[in-house]
Amino acid sequence: METKGFTDQVDNYIHDLRRAIYQPVVERDAGRASIDRRKAALLLLPLLNGEQWTDEMQTAALAIGAIHTAFDVHDQIDIADASSKEQQLMVLAGDHFSGIHYKLLASIPNFHLIRSLSAAIGRVNECKTTLLQTPPTTLEERLQLITEVESACIVEFFDTFGFTRYTHIIETLVPFLWLLDSRQHDLNRMKFPHLVPNTSDTQDWIDQLQQQLKDRLENSFYLHTELVEALQKMTNEPESKLK
Repeated sequence: METKGFTDQVDNYIHDLRRAIYQPVVERDAGRASIDRRKAALLLLPLLNGEQWTDEMQTAALAIGAIHTAFDVHDQIDIADASSKEQQLMVLAGDHFSGIHYKLLASIPNFHLIRSLSAAIGRVNECKTTLLQTPPTTLEERLQLITEVESACIVEFFDTFGFTRYTHIIETLVPFLWLLDSRQHDLNRMKFPHLVPNTSDTQDWIDQLQQQLKDRLENSFYLHTELVEALQKMTNEPESKLK
């Protein structure tokens, strides 16, 4: 499969997700929600690698995309100014996307997935509270919590549909990408900018996770060569598309 195929599949998923979460009043008042392309690509790893992908999996993946969008919108809310009209609209938009998540899940229905995602969402909210209020002192523990926040729903999706062999890749890429973002992005656009470590610690962990990812990709013989190259490119150019 050529890498353009990866781009097309991610594009198609994002198009379907936008259509699923679209509500004209929400978009008019709160603006068009941003969709995390990299996270979408990680969720779609089995599809990009040529695994069988059913309608049920597609619906479940859209449901996870909706809750990820809800998380991202709610993360933009300024607690100190939550009463402003703009902030209230953000709350309502996030709640709308969360409702779409549950509506999509109910249309399957896969009760095991519903239960596991509900538990994952609870863990995500607990981890966010810890990271915002009483973050651990060590960077290792902080990265573990960030990984849980960003990948818990994807991991449950993989577990439910028999894609667990992709989990170790996700759990290495997520903290790796966060660290790369912390070094290259405007901190005001980052999640948990108050947790960014000093330059020395960042580089040490980047080196460690880069080697870990290299080892895991080399030992994942089921991955197509083109997909391995695309994942490596994602870490070289963290803001680029998966292409």
